Amino acid sequence: MAVGRSRRTLRLRILIHVVPILWLAFGLRLINLGGRTLWYDEAFAVLFAEKGLSAMREGTLTAAEGSAADVHPLLYYSLLHGWMRAAGQSVVAVRLLSVLLGLLTVGFVYRLAHDWFGERTARAAGVIIAVAPFHVQYSQETRMYALLALTLTASTWACWRAWRRNRAGWWLLVGTLAGVSMYVQQLAAFYLLALGLVPLLRRERQRSFWMTGAGLVALLIYLPWLVHLPAQMGKLRQYWVERPNILHLWLALRSFVSVNLDFTPTWWLPTFLLAAVLLVFAGLEWRRARRVLPRVSQERLAVDWALWLALAPMIFMWAASHLLQPVFLPRALLPSAVMFYIALAWLFTRSRLPFAIRVILGAGWGTVIVFGLVTHYTWDRFPTPPFDRAVVYLRTHLSEGDVVVHGNKITALPMLYYGRDVAQRYVRDIPGSGSDTLAVPTQRVLDALADACVAEAARGAPRVWYIAFDRLEEEMGDLIAEKADYVRYDSLGWLRQHYTLRGTTAFHDLLVYQFVEPDEVAKQAVCD
Repeated sequence: MAVGRSRRTLRLRILIHVVPILWLAFGLRLINLGGRTLWYDEAFAVLFAEKGLSAMREGTLTAAEGSAADVHPLLYYSLLHGWMRAAGQSVVAVRLLSVLLGLLTVGFVYRLAHDWFGERTARAAGVIIAVAPFHVQYSQETRMYALLALTLTASTWACWRAWRRNRAGWWLLVGTLAGVSMYVQQLAAFYLLALGLVPLLRRERQRSFWMTGAGLVALLIYLPWLVHLPAQMGKLRQYWVERPNILHLWLALRSFVSVNLDFTPTWWLPTFLLAAVLLVFAGLEWRRARRVLPRVSQERLAVDWALWLALAPMIFMWAASHLLQPVFLPRALLPSAVMFYIALAWLFTRSRLPFAIRVILGAGWGTVIVFGLVTHYTWDRFPTPPFDRAVVYLRTHLSEGDVVVHGNKITALPMLYYGRDVAQRYVRDIPGSGSDTLAVPTQRVLDALADACVAEAARGAPRVWYIAFDRLEEEMGDLIAEKADYVRYDSLGWLRQHYTLRGTTAFHDLLVYQFVEPDEVAKQAVCD
């Protein structure tokens, strides 16, 4: 009876502490949820997921130029498909799924930090992830990263329970969650590699045996999709991801403490310095803890886990980008950021860091958090300009016979989402380039086939509305300077040559050009 009362008291105490944190997290994730437009990746997710599992398999696995059409597994898209059938496809509805996944992650962070360090640190970790702009950002995005953070945080918690209790059931749960994580995003492999190495690094033979068993369970679960991995990796080889340099590691850490956006240079130095200082202090306190705490101490072990899982996946991803192919993607490191937040909660609540330094670091980070949240909530430029306003503008100005043409898919898919009643065309990306990521089989599934060139898309229409980001013309100029035959893909240059530019309307950095009076070449509607 006493044990039962103790457990009920513990659960009640946790409930009292967790609920306010969850409400804080929920409130921050609802702010301007539908105010910012869906960007290309989000619009793709909605337009793709609405087609159903069979169509998504076709649009992902069908061979295109010697590789699979797309690179992502289908768990998130399938979940989104079911969610949209119940909740609808408004901006708020499709993003609310990620909000709820983010809230579950906050709960798991509290539970994991409580198991590692106790209640005080658990509360701090919960508050930190609740307000962290990086986690808020991807808890408001219609993509798979909130789900990735949830499944890998849950995997870590299950692995800790398995480590402490060493029971087959917990190790089975670890393998199951790891396998599910791989269906969310292939880059989960780097985090799972770090997690799987924990027993080896501590020379725990028995736990290494059990971890190997969990890995086999994960492999068995992932096997039906693993057979498609070589073809999907072939698609990845032409993706836009660049080979990272050492600065990219700091860029990722900067995102951990702020937000993953190209914000004003004024804030670059403060965020870089804050990330560096927090990491340095965490490292120094970790070294002190290793000196003063026994090797078998739970706190020492937990700090090892937190810092290892915060940093090792990032290093593995960076190394793979040099040894194999570029795959360094900061948003895929969101699970590592979650572990970083727990490590910092330990730093602020349990380390011997002087109180004055804690106050200074807390105040500095609080300032950066406010900046990051405001920046995220109010961001209205690339990649999320006011697409909805541009669609309204077109609806009020289009006449019979007009043609709407997008410079590429980046503006086309979001405006197709907002303007399903507006006929729109777009020009394909330069074949074989890093931006040529939307394969023809996927275009067919979306019912949005690209035109080979702007002449084909314009069809010799008497009036053409051409839509592109302002940066596209500069990027095309750089490509032409690099490779002369790319001039045939300079859509805006071709329109300027064969039409008359009547005017341009700007929606921040999204430009809508109006071209009239086609010449005889334009009327032929034939690619050069």
